Amino acid sequence: MMIKKLRTLVLSGMMIFLLAACNTTTYKHNYTFTGEGEVWSAEYVQKATEKFIDKKGERADYETSQHSTLELKYKGEQSDLDTIQDFKYSYEGTAGRGSRTLTDAKGVRSELKSERSGSGAFEQEDSVIKVVVEWDGQKDEFELKVRK
Repeated sequence: MMIKKLRTLVLSGMMIFLLAACNTTTYKHNYTFTGEGEVWSAEYVQKATEKFIDKKGERADYETSQHSTLELKYKGEQSDLDTIQDFKYSYEGTAGRGSRTLTDAKGVRSELKSERSGSGAFEQEDSVIKVVVEWDGQKDEFELKVRK
């Protein structure tokens, strides 16, 4: 009976020690950035996490992960886009950038999506994302900011 109590006490003590030795703090950075130009509008949705893992007596770990989606929308009618020959768009924030070029006019739609996932840097709440859309010699530039 005494050995059972001692074993239970030792196992409980080890669990408490392990829990105390490794403390994890997680922060979420889920933001929606929006903006529009004269002809196009966009929404950039980011879901990011940042983890700080404090290991008592050891070097702390730091991990990030993020998934973001840029959705570009044409303000006019789809039929306006049917004759486009050259089309490209790009976006750039403080933590990354992306671009896409379409050489086939059939690929240009009134709504275009671009997704990105991974670890590393992500946009902060006060970030500004610059968007440039170019088609057949025309250009629309605007900024995306967090919707508050």
